[in-house]
Amino acid sequence: FDEDEIHPGLVAYADSDWAQDPEQRRSTTGYIILFNGVPVSWHAGLQSVIALSTCEAEYIALSECCRELVYLRELAGFLRDPCVEDPTVIHEDNQGTIDLVNNPVHHKRSKHIEVKWHYIRAQQSEGRVVVKKIHTDDNLADLFTKATTLQTFTRHFNAIMHEVPGHDVEGGC
Repeated sequence: FDEDEIHPGLVAYADSDWAQDPEQRRSTTGYIILFNGVPVSWHAGLQSVIALSTCEAEYIALSECCRELVYLRELAGFLRDPCVEDPTVIHEDNQGTIDLVNNPVHHKRSKHIEVKWHYIRAQQSEGRVVVKKIHTDDNLADLFTKATTLQTFTRHFNAIMHEVPGHDVEGGC
């Protein structure tokens, strides 16, 4: 794949809703990972635990995305792709979640979060990933976690598909 100007190397987007499952009140994790602008991995599914806050639901989604991303970084490294020389960016739209990744101090509002979800912290401290803030409107993973308007769906679809002629959703896909 040729390097993409907007999404060079591996780039990830993670998102979550919060407790939208009407029966079990579980949250939905969604993520998409691009390699040089091409989707190579994506996921949408209910989380295995009940998140007690939006921040926790987003943190779980971020950790799940990170696990997949680390696997893909190992694969890219095996193939000697230079994208693994620098940390891979994971875009996240929840500032509280980003703060939780960056500040490993236990707070009374976050001490209930299971240790296994702190995997993201270890990967960032080891320089494999870096979590960056993105506006909700620009988070491509939003498409996987909640019902959207046609306008939002079209914007994300076209961003993922690079507005391929003949595949524009509004154009009658």
